[in-house]
Amino acid sequence: MKKAWRIILVIIVICVAVGAVSAGVGVLTGADFERIGATLSDQIAEKYNYDADAIIHEWIPQSAQIIGESIA
Repeated sequence: MKKAWRIILVIIVICVAVGAVSAGVGVLTGADFERIGATLSDQIAEKYNYDADAIIHEWIPQSAQIIGESIA
């Protein structure tokens, strides 16, 4: 079982390293992360036909109310 966990850990470390290198290259080449996020958000909203801003503005107050009631 030790060998399996070591393999899993190596895979995770490799994935993190590749992700860090990719993000670094993106920053060096002038990536605009806000634009990328907005584009992906728009594509997801179009694909699944929902308004993310409306969901967030409805969900946050409801969650805060539920949390407040459970604490009180």
